[in-house]
Amino acid sequence: MTESLAPASSARGPFRENGTLDDERAATRARRGGLLPAVALAAGAALAAGACGGRVVVDGFEPIDGTGGSGATTSSATPGSSGVGQGGAIGEGGAPPIPPLVKQEFGDVVAGEAVAVVVPPGTLGITAVAQRLTSPPSWEPIGIKNITGPDGRTLVTDYSIPGTMALFYNQGIGTAAVPQTGTAAAVPLVPGIYWITAGDGGSGPLAAPARLSVWRRQTLDGRFHGGKIDINAFIAGNAISEAYMQRALLAAYRGFVGLDVGSITVHHIGSEWASVDEERLPGVLEQTAGALGRPALNVIAVSEFHGRLAGAAGATPSAPAVAVEHGTHLSGIVVTLFEDPGVDTIILRHELGHFAGLFHTTEFDAGFADPLDDTSQCDDVLSQLEGCPDYDNLMFPTGGDLSSTMTPQQTTIVQASALYRGIVEDGGGAAAPLPAGPGTPASGAPVAPPAPSGGDARAAAPDRRAWGAALPPRAAILLGGHFCGHSAAGGAGFFARLGAAGGADAGQLLAVGRDEGAPVHARARALAAAGRSAGASARVVAELQAIAEDPRLPRQTRLGAIQGVASASPAAARALAARLIADPDEVVERMAIRAAR
Repeated sequence: MTESLAPASSARGPFRENGTLDDERAATRARRGGLLPAVALAAGAALAAGACGGRVVVDGFEPIDGTGGSGATTSSATPGSSGVGQGGAIGEGGAPPIPPLVKQEFGDVVAGEAVAVVVPPGTLGITAVAQRLTSPPSWEPIGIKNITGPDGRTLVTDYSIPGTMALFYNQGIGTAAVPQTGTAAAVPLVPGIYWITAGDGGSGPLAAPARLSVWRRQTLDGRFHGGKIDINAFIAGNAISEAYMQRALLAAYRGFVGLDVGSITVHHIGSEWASVDEERLPGVLEQTAGALGRPALNVIAVSEFHGRLAGAAGATPSAPAVAVEHGTHLSGIVVTLFEDPGVDTIILRHELGHFAGLFHTTEFDAGFADPLDDTSQCDDVLSQLEGCPDYDNLMFPTGGDLSSTMTPQQTTIVQASALYRGIVEDGGGAAAPLPAGPGTPASGAPVAPPAPSGGDARAAAPDRRAWGAALPPRAAILLGGHFCGHSAAGGAGFFARLGAAGGADAGQLLAVGRDEGAPVHARARALAAAGRSAGASARVVAELQAIAEDPRLPRQTRLGAIQGVASASPAAARALAARLIADPDEVVERMAIRAAR
């Protein structure tokens, strides 16, 4: 085992400038399938540096005695260029006396061979990362196959946690964390030897070198004391304004589970990434290569999702994903923001929950739920929805009642993750960021987060008494709620579930789309669904075209109408695209051209 600082990835995206896959990689992608739901539970802290040699590099620190934890330390790493605006009540004390986040590497992975990882007292959580060492990032699967705790209990079995829909492998990189189950959600984490086994996801022998790394979060007393989330915000084309992006991030994450926002750095990526489906999701995540600072949350704002992700408002490739390395297929969350602060807060928090290692409390697919002891479960989500006992929970598959409720075990899992710069004692300060390492810098400059507007960031429950009155209640709930890529990866997509809930009448859906009192995301989904319905007549298509062409309407409403036209009639979509050339909203113009292909 060696212990070292992993440089940020310098990998380029898998697409050419025109957004198409390389032939060879497209073939690999086709063999492996579209969206790999690689979620994980696992893993460990490492043997002390004194026991196995090497160098420990930690969250803003480099210990001089090689203990990786409780020994004397000096701060030798300079803060990464990750922005300004680090004010707030959390983490304004002195520098941490011990490193909050320690990384240890175990060298080349031998598929199927268990690695012993020692977790010392004072550990909040551990995150294991298995990665194929290729540039650009590999699209061949790898992940965490098994994890066994110090008491011999199996926490991960054959890339999964029993009772969940998780598969803990992905293209080129796979992750797992402890805690992710109720049995392990203790503070501090149970110390001892954890056994971690990496593997290829069942695809065959590892054809290229692979690395196993373990990140361990610790405090002086094994209790959570806060920290700061640094954020790299990536805007695809003109998907959202910088000012609103910053406000939405602050509203969602300031004070969330006891954490504060450290810095926000805005980057811009090409407009070719403004529309994302399950095939393009890994590629857009590669665009985070060279981002500033670590650990950091990369949030990519796009204009729309399509394909199997159509109807979604957010997509996170794995639970947990990777905050300590940029440019991989797990390096961030992808969202569509609707400039509705209440809804956008739920989207951002729900996807961060997945990123940190949380599952849905109950899945749409009956019989599957999270592995926590203190969350409720619903017998049949689609038939009960707001009657479900977990409907108030943030991680309900639709975002629930938008109250952001979380249980103690859910909170512990986020606090134990490698997501943030930690504080190790009461009154202490947050560690400095790790440097980004070599790689092509992402565009953008640090910006100061805007001042908080005050008030409670929690959203009020959506009021469907007017705009949803004519719809079946379950259909209105789906239109007004959150829907994320995890649900799409696990089963039917949004529009199939909407139809099963009774949302299939084109006239009713058009009425919602026209209703100025309805939330903009509900209007967009309703219009897209109207074009998919069996009643999508020539009159319906003509009305969708008229909505799409009206520059007075909100952008997302027009984009939903464009999707509806494309689903109902490819010929009508081509005619619409021709009329929208040179539209005042270039995003609408671009999405119309894409939909007509």
